[in-house]
Amino acid sequence: MPTVCVDTNIWIYALSVPNTGDTSKHQLAQSCIQNAGSITLTPQIINELGFALRRKHAWTDNDLRPIFAHLLGNCTLHIPSSNWHLNALDLRSSLALSYWDSLIVAAALEAGCQTLITEDLQHQQQMGGLRIINPFL
Repeated sequence: MPTVCVDTNIWIYALSVPNTGDTSKHQLAQSCIQNAGSITLTPQIINELGFALRRKHAWTDNDLRPIFAHLLGNCTLHIPSSNWHLNALDLRSSLALSYWDSLIVAAALEAGCQTLITEDLQHQQQMGGLRIINPFL
């Protein structure tokens, strides 16, 4: 089964229901995750998710705990190697990625993911064996 890395921004859309306005990104993100198959996470994704949900959506640790437990129980957690940062720097310079995006891409490649679902990178771009999908396009 193909392995998919789901970036932080997609998790945020899926987990935070807008109080008003357009809910299409929330619904698309949820559908995308439900249909993703085998999902790989990294500590960076979990860290960013907790930070963003606490800061932007006023979640508490008690709100985060069951979400983290669910993610860790149902997704593969990839712990990047000691060369992760160096690999990310190489990607950053060769592909003109942001620092944080280069870390996600490097970890997804290292984990053997075939797809990275994110809104932060060019849709359908290929990076090594990794295909970028923006579910909102």
